[in-house]
Amino acid sequence: MRTSHLGVAVLLAGLVVLSAGGAAYVDAQKCRTVAGVTVTQVEDPPADLQRVAYADLTDDQREVFDQVRGARQALVRRGLFEDPLVVAYEGDDYVVAVSEEQDCGDPGSDGVRVPLVGGAALLLAGAAVAKYGD
Repeated sequence: MRTSHLGVAVLLAGLVVLSAGGAAYVDAQKCRTVAGVTVTQVEDPPADLQRVAYADLTDDQREVFDQVRGARQALVRRGLFEDPLVVAYEGDDYVVAVSEEQDCGDPGSDGVRVPLVGGAALLLAGAAVAKYGD
């Protein structure tokens, strides 16, 4: 009977480790696909930024611009806005700033792979010990 308890404990440990690996994988994937965008009205836009008319934005860019204008920040699909720019909209200037994490984790790195493989191994070992350990 003691062996089956040990198997259940190992099985539970495997679930915890596997969950940690899954969370690391999801975090790495999200970071690689999502960017933060802010839209701020300004009186004197920086001269070094590209200037674009609202009508020249793509449909997706206009949708995000409208949603984010007045909000603090929104997470959007990475690459929707490549660089910061000034958008002229209804006589006002808005700076669209993009913030992307440069040090995103790699979903295939050891920090993701080891917990996934280790957790799966613990699950299998725990299941085997719980079932055949008596």
